[in-house]
This record gives sequence, C-alpha cells and structure tokens, in this order.
Amino acid sequence: TVLGDCTSMILEALVSLSSHAAPEVSRRRSQRLQQIFASNPELLDILKDSLYGWTVALPRVASSNDEIKQTRTLEQLSNAFRLLSAHGIDMKGFNDLVTSNLQSGVASAIKLSSPNAITSVASGNTELSRVLQFATSSRGDHMFSPVIFDSTSQGNIASGFKMLVEQFEGSTMCTELQRNLIASLKNTTGIEQIATLWLTVVLMTFQSLQDSENGEWLNLPTGHPESFAEEAYSFSLEILDRSAYDDAVDWRLQALSLEIVASQAKSQGQCFRGELVDALYPILERMGTNNAALQHHAVTCLSIVSDSCEYPSASELVIQNADYLVNAIAVKLNTFDINPQASQVMLMMVRLCGSAIIPYLDDLIESIFAILASYHGYPRLVESVFEVLNAVVEEGAKVSPRAIQPAARTIPSPRRPYKPINIIDVVAQLQALKKRPYHTCPSTRSPEPDPEISPIREPDETTQPSTSEDPSPPSKALTLVYTITQQTTHHLSTPSPALRRLLLTLIASSIPSLSPQSTTQADNDATFLPLVATLWPHITRQIFSPTLSTSQTSTPLADLPTLLTALQTLTIISQHGGSFLLSRFSDLLPKLQNLYRQLQQAMLHEEKTLGRSRASRSLKFKTWDQMVGLLVTMVVYVGITREMEDAVFEMLGGEALLRRREGVRDALEGLNPDAVWSLEEEGNSKKDEGWDEKWEKRKPVVDGWEFKDVEFR
Repeated sequence: TVLGDCTSMILEALVSLSSHAAPEVSRRRSQRLQQIFASNPELLDILKDSLYGWTVALPRVASSNDEIKQTRTLEQLSNAFRLLSAHGIDMKGFNDLVTSNLQSGVASAIKLSSPNAITSVASGNTELSRVLQFATSSRGDHMFSPVIFDSTSQGNIASGFKMLVEQFEGSTMCTELQRNLIASLKNTTGIEQIATLWLTVVLMTFQSLQDSENGEWLNLPTGHPESFAEEAYSFSLEILDRSAYDDAVDWRLQALSLEIVASQAKSQGQCFRGELVDALYPILERMGTNNAALQHHAVTCLSIVSDSCEYPSASELVIQNADYLVNAIAVKLNTFDINPQASQVMLMMVRLCGSAIIPYLDDLIESIFAILASYHGYPRLVESVFEVLNAVVEEGAKVSPRAIQPAARTIPSPRRPYKPINIIDVVAQLQALKKRPYHTCPSTRSPEPDPEISPIREPDETTQPSTSEDPSPPSKALTLVYTITQQTTHHLSTPSPALRRLLLTLIASSIPSLSPQSTTQADNDATFLPLVATLWPHITRQIFSPTLSTSQTSTPLADLPTLLTALQTLTIISQHGGSFLLSRFSDLLPKLQNLYRQLQQAMLHEEKTLGRSRASRSLKFKTWDQMVGLLVTMVVYVGITREMEDAVFEMLGGEALLRRREGVRDALEGLNPDAVWSLEEEGNSKKDEGWDEKWEKRKPVVDGWEFKDVEFR
C-alpha cells in the first residue's frame, strides 16, 4: 500500500529525469517511458493528473526567482505533453487551462526582467550611417534580436516556453491556443498583451518552419492557421499604424509586431508586394527612431520583406514603391500633421535610395515649406524637417545637373597669381612692338585689317544656323537643391544654434552642385550669382552676429560652433563665387580684421593654458584655423585690390605664416613675394618662445648675382 501511494511521485521523477538530460540520453529515456506506458496504460491517467498540477503551478513558478525550478517545470510540461500525445490521450479538458496559464506564465516571467536592461536597450541610439549600411546591403541579417528574455538565464526560460508551444503541433490544443491568443490580443494591455503577442510570434514561427519543410501549413485536425496569421498580422498593423513616438505604445510591442510582419512576408513570398502599401511606411518610420533595439528590428524586417518579395535590395524595394510612401507622407503634410514621423520616413527614403528617389519629392518639398511657414515656432519639428532637406541636398549634390547620374565633384581653379614684371618681360614686349607696322602720322587711307580679327558680316538668309544646341534644362534634382537652398535663408534667423548650424551645413553642401563648374555659364549668370548675392548677407550675419560678444575673460567669443560652421560655409561660397565677391569682401575687410584679432588672441591664450599640442585640438584653434582658410580662399579665388593688400599681410603674415599653415605662403607669394621673403627672414631672426622651427631660407636667384643673408636687428 505504501509503495502504491508513491507511484505518482516515482512517475514524476522519471518524467523529470527524462526531461533534464542530454538530447541523446533524454531520447532513450523517453522511449523507455513510452514502453512503460504501453504496458501499463493506467499510468497515463496518473501522468495526466501530474500534468494538471504542473499547469496550475506554472504562473506561480514563472513569477519566482528560482531559475532552475522554472526551467525544469517547463521541461516536465513539454515532456508530459509529448508522452500523452504519443499515446493519443484526449486533452480537450486542458485546452482553456493550458492556454490561459501559459499566457500568465510568460507575463510573470516578463515582469521579472531587469528594468535597467530594458531601459538601456530602449535608450540606445545606433548611428544612422551603420543602420543604412546594414539596410542597403544586398542580403541583410534575417535574425531578430531578442526583445524579451535577452539574458542567458532568461534565454533558457524562453527556450522552455518555446519547447512547450512546439508540443501543441498537430493537436487540438494548437487550435485552441490560436483562438485564445487572438482574443487576448484585443482584450489585454501592458505586459499581458506583450506576453500574448510573443506567444503569437513563437507559434507563427513554428508554423512557418513547418510550412517551409512540408510545403503546406500544419496538418491540423481543425482550425485555420491562415486565418490565425491574418488576424495576427492585422493586429500588428494596428500597432504599427500608431506613431513610433507615442509613449503609450511599448516599444517591445512594436518590435514584436515587426516580427509578425516579417513572418507574414515569408509565408506569402512575392504575393506580399500587395501588402506593402500598408506595411512599408511604418517599417521605415521605426528605422528613424532613437531606440537602438527597435531600429535594428525595423532594419531586419525590411531586409526580410525585401528578400521575401524578391527585390534585389531594400533600396530597390523603396524606389519601386515610392508612390505609396509619397502619398502617405503627402497626406500627413497636407493635413499639417506636426508629428515628426512623416519627416523621419522621408529621411529614411532619401538615405536608403539616394538621388534616385529625389524626382518623386518635388511636391513634398512644397508641402514642407508650407509647414515651415505655419509652424516655425516649433523648434523640434523645424529641425526634423530640415534634416530631411539637408539629406535631399546632400544626395542631390552627388548627381550631375543634367541627369540623375554620378558627377565628379569639381573645385574652381584659383586666380592666376601675381607675377612682377622683370627686364626680360620688358625686352620681349619691345621686340613684339617692333615687329608691328609703324605709322608716323595719321593717314587718310583705310587702316589695314588685322588678320586676327574677323570682319563683321551682315546676316545672310543662306547662312546655315548655328549647330550648337541649347543647354538642356536642369534636372529635377538640381532644381530641388536650388529651391531648398534659396528658401533656407529665411530660417537662418532662428534662435536655435543647432538649427542654424544645420542650415549652414545645408547651404555648404548645395553650393558645389550649383556652381559654374557644375552648370553652364548661362546657368551661372541666371541662377548661381543671384543666389550667392542672396546668401551673402545671411551668412555674414551669422559670422558677425550680436550674440558673438567680446569680454575680458579668456573666452572672447560666444557660440563658437556656429561661427566655425559659418566660416566653413563662407569659404565654400568664396571658392565658387570668385571675383563676383571682391567688392563684398572689400567692404567686409575691417570687420574681418577685428574678428581675426579676437580669434588669434583667444587661440594664443588657449595655447598658454593648455599647451600647443592640446590647444591644437580645441574649438578656438579650429575656428582660428578656419578663419585663416577663409582669408586664403579670398586671396586665391576671389582676389584682392591693392588697398586690401596691407590688411591681408597684417593678418596672414604673422602667426599663420610662421606656423606654416597650408596655403598661406603660396597665397601671399602670389601677392608680393618680396614681402613674404622679408617676413620669413624676420621670423627666422626671432626666437619665439616654445617655437624653435624656422623657415627654409629661399634667397632670390638671378644669374650672376649672389644674395647674402639679411639680419634684422
């Protein structure tokens, strides 16, 4: 009698031993147990009673901190279901109990997840360049990172739950679980909803694997897995249709919804292309979030969808479905939806597809400027919108102005340097004049025609028209770049320093593609030079802004990052504007002298405080160095008048020349090489504290003459 009462305990021990063992050992033990049950059918009822107890205890065990007990309980449940199913035991009475306790068990395990781990994942920020490089690869990663149960111990619990769900295949339990999961998705919230959606993903994954192996869905006695997948997919789209910036929607719920979309794409293959009209927009939106885990999920989902629909790459998928995305974005922009999701989707489109997507965006650009005109008081919205415009300009600047194809970036040719006239040049000119005919007095006869000058002829009807073709109209990409650059100037008065720097960067990116080196001369006269004239006062206002005030402290200038960006932008404009800017620089020269003195004083003070090596990496040194670069560009590409020469030598002939700053010596030699030689000799004679390097002496070279060293006293 005593041994008979221990049957249940012994049976549970045997099931536990067969579950918690190496795979080969576990398989042999399970086969032995099946033989025991075949010879003793009454033991199956005892095992069924034990299964009931384990199922009831599952939520309590899952909520405990005993990880070993959690893992063994899940293994016992999986093994018991497998043994009972192998002997055809009716499990209908367990359907509701198992499905409800399974959901409760997963929810309890999720609640035990480390809050700090979830926060660190949610607050992570993957660099956009890495995300885009991953997304645009021909075949990206097809494995999702764990959303929940991400640690090693939690991974064991997740494997236990997955193994338990796998035992339901081919049974009525699977159909009941599907029905309960769909109902719970719509009736639960919070952690319970996340647990239900996670179980849905697990079940759909098993079904997808079974379908790929057998070429059909699970051979279930009842139920419709297609209907289950459609219901889950429909719910996922409802979650993804909500803004990624909605704090009421847990990011884990969004990530699991992306996994369901990817699973549905795998199942439908190329037929899923029809679903892209609804699914593509929310995927791209989540690629632009600051949540690293959700961002990675979106990239992986896009890669799976691209491969399942048989597109060559994710970029090609977006380009071929650009009409869907443009329509969705236009609806939000035209209704003045100020949420940043539309701009994020547009940003992802441009970054993913590059210049190929630009021809589709002309109407959207107009809507964007309409929003900027109405909502300029929303700094975050304006910044997100200009991030999109900056991306459009950067991609548009990479193509040629006449067609959407790569174009080589050109740099304007510098002005011809100044060359003093020597005696050899004078003799050559006199000899050339001597060869020309000489007339002692004016003659009444007609002058002989110059053979190098063609006579002017009257137009003749028989004259053939010119074979030169008119230049083709600029491409849409170039037109959009020009429009964006022109409209950007109206927003440079914003009080946000970060936005001003973004706008200045945008202008700097657009100038090379609009310059005369990228367009025809007609385009230069009609568009580029007027644009430069429009940009000039706005850029210079950023350099000499009232916010840049001097003081008696060691920091004479405020907002140096904006000043540095403005100087960089003006340098690029000067390179491409050429002599058109000469009069403007002449008027601006006194202010440039004053600013240069302030920057040099701040830089020298920084060197005394930090030392030369550390100071060379400081923002003050970089700003001074960029100021020197602007002056060099002015001399080389714009040119200066004789009246400006002394001021230029005063600025560039000191620290900039002594420190061998690139381009300074060549620029000054083009103005007056004798003055440069004099400054170098004077610099060599001085013993500057902390600076022992001297210039290489370059003496004048004249045949038959030898110059001695000059000593300055």
